[in-house]
Amino acid sequence: MLACRALSLAVMLMTAPLFAENLPRWADADPDAYSVNELVAHGQSYLRERDEPEEAYSWYLAAARQGSSVGSANLGWLYENGHGVEQDGAQAVHWYTQAVHGGAIRYSLHLAWLHMDDRLVERDRQIAEQWFRFGITHGMAEAKLALGSVYYADVLGGNIELGPKAEALLRDALEEGMLYATRFLARMYLDGTGVERDRERGLSAVKLGAGAGDSHLQLLLSQLYLEGRLIEENPVQANVWATLAAAQGEDQGERIRQYLEQQVLSEAEVRESRQQAVRLAAGQQ
Repeated sequence: MLACRALSLAVMLMTAPLFAENLPRWADADPDAYSVNELVAHGQSYLRERDEPEEAYSWYLAAARQGSSVGSANLGWLYENGHGVEQDGAQAVHWYTQAVHGGAIRYSLHLAWLHMDDRLVERDRQIAEQWFRFGITHGMAEAKLALGSVYYADVLGGNIELGPKAEALLRDALEEGMLYATRFLARMYLDGTGVERDRERGLSAVKLGAGAGDSHLQLLLSQLYLEGRLIEENPVQANVWATLAAAQGEDQGERIRQYLEQQVLSEAEVRESRQQAVRLAAGQQ
């Protein structure tokens, strides 16, 4: 549902792997001879360098049994993705829960989405919201963005009364640096989705998100400039934002760019718009 969902692939970043050639095999190892960090590091090396998830599993399990949240999180990832073990939603939930209770709060989002997806475990909206709110209570702006996006989807589905809750969560997330929230806020304000229509707030969200590199909002801003809808018509600016959107794979952005450069803009205007696009793209990196 959301880009923030990509966090589910970030469970292997806590410790640096050891040199692969020096790794002991679990069958020959004495678990008591290793610290928790060493157990995790060996697991990382087997998973990331040697691509031996079955071997990595044993090292992570030993680390998790000694209270390592990193070991628990990696076990959750292995079970969630069926990597080295049989895919098992219940086990993924168990180990992610252990990771959260061990202090790795960010995995509360994994648990929330697992219960929202109806993929590995039965969909349970109540449990999902509990985990989203757990993250929010522990200061996770990502959790505000996630739950706000869920409420936004509810509003689109006809549950209009959740509009103010979606708006509040998304605005808070934006204030805490979650620029992806502009994608939802822009549509809410411009379309009056669950909140009172507000052109100025809507355009502000579009421009903020487009300037931060959101290709969807770059395309929308290009269309607004092209059509002169809600904003003064400006084909040069339309081409600037269409060019940026096209560079990120937006097909409609490429079609707008070709139309403007071939049928509307002068050569000088094409150069100007391209130069502006290059400067903006450099500022987004």
